[in-house]
Amino acid sequence: MPISTEPQQRHDAEDHIPSGSSSSFPTLEHFRVKNIPPAAYYIPDFITEEEEAYLLRKVAESPQPKWKKVGSGRRLQYWGGTMSKNGVLLPEPLPEFLTAFPDIILRIESFLSAAIEDKSDVKGKQKALDINQVLVNEYEPGQGISPHEDGPAFQPLVATISLGSHTVLDIHHYLSTTAPSPPMTTSEPIPSDDPTEAGRPIAAIPLAHLLALPRSLLILSSSLYTSHLHAIAPKTKDVVRLERGTEEDGGVVIANAELLGDAEIADGLRDNGSWAKERGVRTSFTFRHAEKVLKGGAFSMAMGGLRRT
Repeated sequence: MPISTEPQQRHDAEDHIPSGSSSSFPTLEHFRVKNIPPAAYYIPDFITEEEEAYLLRKVAESPQPKWKKVGSGRRLQYWGGTMSKNGVLLPEPLPEFLTAFPDIILRIESFLSAAIEDKSDVKGKQKALDINQVLVNEYEPGQGISPHEDGPAFQPLVATISLGSHTVLDIHHYLSTTAPSPPMTTSEPIPSDDPTEAGRPIAAIPLAHLLALPRSLLILSSSLYTSHLHAIAPKTKDVVRLERGTEEDGGVVIANAELLGDAEIADGLRDNGSWAKERGVRTSFTFRHAEKVLKGGAFSMAMGGLRRT
């Protein structure tokens, strides 16, 4: 059951997508992922198939200069502005397909505000996240992203919508140097712009795995954001399980199996012990709040205006 708010009136009939009501939707706590550090929430079918197609079309229509490429060849876009080297957001207006229709940002804010401590903006309105930047990532089959943090520039609360295809998100943790922190094997130390974090070893085996299906919303908050890392393994196919298996198929045990809301996957896990599917092209929208914002945006910075909010 998708969560939605009533859309604003538009004159473009082609862009109109009917939207339902969220009044009967369970509260956020209903979607908490169990048995991993607090707190992660997984909400299936947060948007409709029509809204998914609409958002993908809007991203595809973006001007080519909007796309940026990282070293692995993966493409991404920033909406709402980019971050300076000092962790300050150089703001730009968010596009209407996120703010006016189908009201994705308002929908996320309304949903979060019911369960997470509110945060007041300068106008006195209560907002749980106060989204001011949206990161769009495009993952071709076989592309992933290494264990990383979003960094202290952002509020420790992020919400991500998956579009087009599923993926498996891996949650990693740093190894403790003073107390046991299994598994006591390490991967390469993670590079970091923060001298206190640079070179800290991380566990080679992920702490947990989360299956993110198309149209779902995944929320990471609290220590899961500040003290852990997240990654996507560069695979073309995923195999997920309820319990650890002996087959050498690369299968992983997922922590959010009870929340998937998909009968086909539930049947596969129950009857076969596993579910497998090839990855397609996945586009993710990550909604977050940059703590420091440059007043006047990129133009002000170019002109030497370095006032911050």
